[in-house]
Amino acid sequence: MRKTRTVQKIRFGKKSGLHTTFIKQSELEQLNPFVQWDHFTAKAIIHSKRLDYESHSGVDAVSYPVIGKLSHHDSTGNHVTLASGDVHIMTSGDGIIHKEIMTPQNGQIESFCLGSILPAGKVEMSPASCINLHAQQLPLIEEHDSTTKVIIGKYKNVASPATYSIPMTFLDIMIAPYGCWYFEPDPEQLTGFVYLRSGSVYISGSQLHKHQMATLTPSSLPIEVRTSKLGARIFIVTGKPQQQPLFSNHHSVHSSQQNMSKATQNIGRLLTTRK
Repeated sequence: MRKTRTVQKIRFGKKSGLHTTFIKQSELEQLNPFVQWDHFTAKAIIHSKRLDYESHSGVDAVSYPVIGKLSHHDSTGNHVTLASGDVHIMTSGDGIIHKEIMTPQNGQIESFCLGSILPAGKVEMSPASCINLHAQQLPLIEEHDSTTKVIIGKYKNVASPATYSIPMTFLDIMIAPYGCWYFEPDPEQLTGFVYLRSGSVYISGSQLHKHQMATLTPSSLPIEVRTSKLGARIFIVTGKPQQQPLFSNHHSVHSSQQNMSKATQNIGRLLTTRK
């Protein structure tokens, strides 16, 4: 029997309005480099849902709508509407403010947001920037009992066109009933988690149910996911932990209190000029 990564903890998330969050600020060291995994969802929606302004610094944020459209507006002047399956990567650097509008499809909205820290140094305090990718730009790998979409990083030597600030992999996977999916991440990407959007899966003997997140024991071992009669759609994320101090303040994370103070001042200026 081959050795694979095991489940360290199963998380149920904390729901507030449209979104359920799965990573607490007190867990940043444990889940380094990841600081955010949020699932936005609602049903029986007639009108668009507006999310108020938020501010960030020192982090990358990946937005990925799967049902409906997501309109993004930010202080860099980037205004874009993402269709289902598109990807938006926001590098907050020394500070950014943004807001979103979620437009339903057949009465439903669903989107995900992944956040990770920026490496200490120039990138951490660089001017904010954004990247937008259409669904058609992201590779799909068809296998016997699975389909894997490469959002960030690579799978089976097939790479996403997305550039990212740290070594990281973000995959969207559909597995057929009684299927098996196997992945060997970059050995440096020791931190990882699995999120189950639908169905049921088994990871090294641990069962994961719909809308649960399984953080994996830090390891360079491969990841194996098996399904039973239901099949499943899962997200798998792995990343390289960053060797730097972590100072957090709500939606911002920096490697020093000095950088946090500079970014907070910059965000304050942006908030006074928002439209």
